[in-house]
Amino acid sequence: MKILQYLGFFFLVSLLACCKSEALDTPYVLNKPKHFPPPSIPADNPLTAAKIRLGRMLFYEKRISEDQKIACANCHKQEFAFGSDQALDKKVHGDLTARNSSVLFNMVFTKNFFWDGRTTTLEATCLDALKGEQRFDIAQVKSKLMVESQYRDAFNSAFGASEPTEDMVVKALASFIRTMVSGTSRVDKGTAEGNPNKYLTPLEIEGRTIFETEEGDCFHCHGDPIGQPMMTDNLFHNNGLDPVLNVSLFKDPGLGSVTGVTGPDAGKFKTGPLRNLSYSKPFMHDGRLANLDAVLAHYNTGLSTDPNRNKFFDVNMKKANQGGINLLPDRINRLKAYLLAFDDPSFISDTSFSSPFK
Repeated sequence: MKILQYLGFFFLVSLLACCKSEALDTPYVLNKPKHFPPPSIPADNPLTAAKIRLGRMLFYEKRISEDQKIACANCHKQEFAFGSDQALDKKVHGDLTARNSSVLFNMVFTKNFFWDGRTTTLEATCLDALKGEQRFDIAQVKSKLMVESQYRDAFNSAFGASEPTEDMVVKALASFIRTMVSGTSRVDKGTAEGNPNKYLTPLEIEGRTIFETEEGDCFHCHGDPIGQPMMTDNLFHNNGLDPVLNVSLFKDPGLGSVTGVTGPDAGKFKTGPLRNLSYSKPFMHDGRLANLDAVLAHYNTGLSTDPNRNKFFDVNMKKANQGGINLLPDRINRLKAYLLAFDDPSFISDTSFSSPFK
């Protein structure tokens, strides 16, 4: 009788383990606001609960870096909208990054990455960052992590493998990052209900008018919450940060470093999303602008008026020769109020994105 009890207990434990594994490996349905565009998820890396769980572990794991001190989360912190509060961050062994750490939300809705667009898949982006910032080596995973049952189980659930590969690591990380969707700001809530102004104050509504017209000149690159709800066109522009006489003089050629340093793409960088601006400062590709006020000042009165130096500015910056859009302080305050209405505090506090090791 005891033998039968033991067999029954063993069968129950096995069944529960099997069910848990199957539950983790089930397809994951992305929580996407209905006014957002279709997500970009590669056929060879569909979202599953198991991969997302593993990716979340690896995102916060410092032991995958060469000095075992730098995790992805070191430079991409949730409280800063998965960006950084530093202009430049520390890589392994204390070296600084070349550019500001980009925010990671809504990465599932774009097909080009980094400030210079040098990767076209999130998997390639994760590998680039792992190799560049953390000097990642799969041997670290094998020697430091796979000795622990939680990682052995996680890799087995996600990929049915006991031997991890570099490809598995980047696919898991990319899967986790794809779940970082920020789309529950007050503007989004109103847009989802058919009225983008529903939860806005009169001041913010006036700011929206400034944003969506030539008065503010923002909509060309950042769009609107209905037609372009990412608040970025996910393209590359020269926004007047560095007025130069010749494209070869750009200290950082941006997109030009990928397509040709002296070509027409020199000085262009990817458009940042105008979301969660309260959390994601400093701004620009090198973090040179400390806060949103500095950003607005740059576009308002901070542009070069020298036609020889602003000839490489984006064609939509029609008021560059005037030094900027030249709004009065009261109008700038209204524009700022509208931009801050895209803050998404529920995204910042969502525990499904936080460290699983707490």
